[in-house]
Amino acid sequence: MNKEQKERFARGGWKVGTVADLFELTRAEEALVETKVKLGGIVRTLRQRSRMSQAELAKRIGSSQPRVAKIESDDPRASIDLQLKAIYAARPRAQQEFAALMRRWASPAGPAMGAPRRKRRAAA
Repeated sequence: MNKEQKERFARGGWKVGTVADLFELTRAEEALVETKVKLGGIVRTLRQRSRMSQAELAKRIGSSQPRVAKIESDDPRASIDLQLKAIYAARPRAQQEFAALMRRWASPAGPAMGAPRRKRRAAA
């Protein structure tokens, strides 16, 4: 939605916001929704890069072609575990890549989780 459309809605008495605002999602819940949506697109991209049909990917994950279509189209009934299973089937190296990421997160020297940012001092 562009700025002009937002202003027109506001003049009409409408409140413009995000899905997170509408459903009062926490930051973690909002991140989960965004992640699920992105994973569906990733499944499609990896499957296409592998020159695999939806039916072939379905066979590799022990599912059906319509289920793969639902995974790729962000159907809310597609679970994250099924999305990850499809990613691993479409890109076998993804298992090692994800394992490396989890090791990094679990490492005591890993990235700071939610560390507060320092405030900048105002120039005098």
